[in-house]
Amino acid sequence: MAKIYSQFYFTKEDPDYSIKGSRDPLAFQVLWQHQGRKLIPYLSTVSNNLNDFQILCLAYYFYGKEPDNAFVRFFLRFEQLMAYVRIEVNDSVGFNGVDRVRRKLKEKPNKISISNTSEDEILSNQRSYGIWGKYNRPFQDINFTSKAIFSEVYNEKINSLNDADSIRQIITKTISNNQSRFDITEIECLKSLLKFTKKEKAFYRDVILNIEAANPYQNQLFQFISNNSLPEKLDLYPFLKSFSRSLGNDDGVLKGILKDIECTEKVLCPLNYIFRYLQTKPIWEKHELLADDYISVCKKPLDYVFQGGNEECKIKNHLNQSMTKDNWSLVLDLVVRNKDVTEWREGAPWITTNNDLIEVHHAEGGYYNPDFNSMKDFDNDYFFQTYFRLYGQSQGR
Repeated sequence: MAKIYSQFYFTKEDPDYSIKGSRDPLAFQVLWQHQGRKLIPYLSTVSNNLNDFQILCLAYYFYGKEPDNAFVRFFLRFEQLMAYVRIEVNDSVGFNGVDRVRRKLKEKPNKISISNTSEDEILSNQRSYGIWGKYNRPFQDINFTSKAIFSEVYNEKINSLNDADSIRQIITKTISNNQSRFDITEIECLKSLLKFTKKEKAFYRDVILNIEAANPYQNQLFQFISNNSLPEKLDLYPFLKSFSRSLGNDDGVLKGILKDIECTEKVLCPLNYIFRYLQTKPIWEKHELLADDYISVCKKPLDYVFQGGNEECKIKNHLNQSMTKDNWSLVLDLVVRNKDVTEWREGAPWITTNNDLIEVHHAEGGYYNPDFNSMKDFDNDYFFQTYFRLYGQSQGR
């Protein structure tokens, strides 16, 4: 079968929020992310906590100058410092590194140490797995610090605090020293940094939930959610339908984006379920795959063509075409895709062919869902869940 996608395509996957290859054997993540960013361009699946954005903003504000080579090292110390503050504000709070912070406080209840050493880091690789690794990319893409109101928001916030001088002293110490130690009572004054002012919340709403862009379709999403109740849980297809209907006869481009999201998921999700189903057995024979009812039920080819002519559209059209084939040919297409993906990652294919046999070499992550419905079920959220969470937090929910 001719390959209509090239390996350079896989390099487009975002390194800052890419999932592990073991969870994405068909490289579908980059396809749904590419589609999702046409509506929500800057957020990721892991940038969903307003306090984490707040801590980044405070770090840039307190640094007081153009970030240099020392800034990241300072930020990691500042993140550690604020992690202890977060625990003091709410000991049931959840954030990346919370378990290690709790353990350190249990070992030394009244003393904290912050530094760039492995002993003080709150994660095994704090730079990659903490706030910096998960939030700096959307933070930079949104251009928080370039907003005219940025300094005004934080000047007003800090100057309104009774302990402003004490706070600045602690932060100055954190900037200047590679290692600092504090009594837990010393950082009590920092709790007020985590309280959102009205102006601060409005700032986050305006720069995260609304965007400045040539075609800010995300802002119409904001209006739709503002005029309707926020879903407690995303039901992707009904939500897309409701959003599209709200646009009336206008915004044909946005309606097209929403339709592309729907169809992207109705292609990717069934194929992922089929691949995971294949992983549940070590050997499959051609005749049993051809007669397999589950694969036949899962594959629902769409009467739809992804327009645009870009690499992503070509791949999705090819995948959709695969679902028109018999079960054996469809499985062979998935095997070829996995082979190309794993070769690019310098790994071994999970599934291979041997004449009329399919041999499974990697069973981890395999599953069978007899209740799967390709017209209702979905795997990927296209950043809607992140957007909903941040919207709810901005409203104090």
